[in-house]
Amino acid sequence: MIENDKGFWRGYWPLLLVIVAGQLAQQADVIMVGRLGGGAPGAYAMTTRLVIVDVILLSAMGAVASTAIGEARRNGASPRIIGAILWLSLLAGLCCAAFGAATYPRLAKLLVGDDAIAGLICDGVLWYSLAAPFRFISSTSAFMLHALDQGTGVVKWKLWEFAAKAIGNFLAMEIFGLGFSSCFQIGAVVCVGSSIWGIRALLRHGVDWLTLPGASWARRFGNAALWESERGVAMHLAMLTCLTMFAAPGLGNYDVGRLNCFAAGQTLMLIVFTPLVTLMRFLAFRLAGLTDERLIDSIRTISLQGAPFAVGVAILLMAGTDALGRLYGQHGPWWTTLVEILAASIPLRYMTSILRAVLQARGSFGTVARTDSSVFWLVALPLVALGLYIDSPLVAYLALIVPEGLGALRFWKQAPLVSRAARPRSGAETSTAI
Repeated sequence: MIENDKGFWRGYWPLLLVIVAGQLAQQADVIMVGRLGGGAPGAYAMTTRLVIVDVILLSAMGAVASTAIGEARRNGASPRIIGAILWLSLLAGLCCAAFGAATYPRLAKLLVGDDAIAGLICDGVLWYSLAAPFRFISSTSAFMLHALDQGTGVVKWKLWEFAAKAIGNFLAMEIFGLGFSSCFQIGAVVCVGSSIWGIRALLRHGVDWLTLPGASWARRFGNAALWESERGVAMHLAMLTCLTMFAAPGLGNYDVGRLNCFAAGQTLMLIVFTPLVTLMRFLAFRLAGLTDERLIDSIRTISLQGAPFAVGVAILLMAGTDALGRLYGQHGPWWTTLVEILAASIPLRYMTSILRAVLQARGSFGTVARTDSSVFWLVALPLVALGLYIDSPLVAYLALIVPEGLGALRFWKQAPLVSRAARPRSGAETSTAI
């Protein structure tokens, strides 16, 4: 059981730090590009929106890769799986590079009416696309190293990577005046260095380069990554749709105040959800390395140990509603109700993060994706629309808790949580048998 396994939780904080560092690195890019003035900030924002599918697929492949490594360690097949995942990462990166170079510049010209800004975007996405193979190898290598208990090393490297990117941006844009595209050129150079470091770190654990991934295993891995990508796209589009509805003047008694409250709440949600997303990612590869019997015991222990902490965070968040309102410059029922329901949802979200991790640890990425997508679009969005129409923040913000509860019920039925033999694994899981 995990209370007797001090090494079980090794790696959670490094993984959280790496995820936060990635978010801060993008903010550093925004700051440097913003100093260029003109249309550069808008061009950067548009570029990051154009490549969102690449970003989601990158994250999905990392999640599936770390889970596959967790299972491979249990079965003693790590070298073969590491090599297979690196080959698949290279293939995915090459496909994204070809697709991006051929498609993104045309989309930029189609969507942006300003020729000057469109030109900046075209330069940026071209360099972003060329770096895709190295970016995929670097990202999946980092996730695999986390699953191999090398998270501390990944954190150190990411700090060096962040410093190199920041210094490179400063020199390129401020000293040498190379302009907007240099941000992405420096990023490409850093990706090359990061991929080399990742491969060298993995070589210490043994990499079987000669055994190419079999068609059946590659198909299962690809299906899991695509399902996780679909989940990411669905969440992104659902949040964008919510924001659009809050900004729609014709939906109920429109007030810019409620839009500002929801927009400010997005930042607060990011702060609250990031540790929970990290928990899901961490547990997915940790639980994948356990036998079915230990998995069942561990789930119960994790749930009981973390529940008081989740409740405590919820109480603190609810008690700080007014203070947060002053910090974000928001007030009124559309703000207080958001914070209160968000706080009330934290214990439930803690449990559903565990349940998602359990299912992903056993390869059921499709079940998690289908469930989350369904509750987002069939439950959350109608609640938001109804709440806005009748001008009821309570109804609108029930979208933060009701879909999560319905998802938890679905996950509970699928996860092996009772003291019986675990359910047989589905054919869609990422078995280590190459």
